[in-house]
Amino acid sequence: MSFSSARHHRTLVLSGSLRTGSVTGRIAEAALARSRSGYEVALAAGLARLPLFNEDLDTDPVPAAVAELRAQVASADSVLVLSPVNNASVSAALKNALDWLSRPRYASPLAGKPALGLVVGYHSHGAEDHLAAILRAVRAYPVPAPTPVLDPRVLQTPHAAHDPQLAAVVAHTLDALRAAASVGMP
Repeated sequence: MSFSSARHHRTLVLSGSLRTGSVTGRIAEAALARSRSGYEVALAAGLARLPLFNEDLDTDPVPAAVAELRAQVASADSVLVLSPVNNASVSAALKNALDWLSRPRYASPLAGKPALGLVVGYHSHGAEDHLAAILRAVRAYPVPAPTPVLDPRVLQTPHAAHDPQLAAVVAHTLDALRAAASVGMP
């Protein structure tokens, strides 16, 4: 499914891996390679700089890294959430970011925003279900993933953006997000 629209659409990618050269990072690169006229795909910056979520820090003003991440999400039309499988769940870095993004409680930048979660691992152990539950809990509008679990063994090249199988999965994923955003959320 592909959409053409005169309206500019922006998908923000939240990558839950902080490691340079990670498989999750390569999948984010494949998503970034899908940017084109009228459809921007951008990588969220600063997840490594976020303090651990602590309501005592959720004051006015919030820490700068939190404010920056919230602004990035607020400026996006949809969010692609990527996480490596860590101990049968999502990464701590991603969970921390989503905890910060769930606030302020009734004005979260994720509230009602189309979000699609993908986990990356040899065995997911249900991490995709954890991610879907977290996205619902933070009041994002969960978009069903065409392929919710990506096995790192499918990557045939060090440059995931050029892997045809991964490129197809990423394209379908981004199309699903754009379609959800184009119909409006409840």
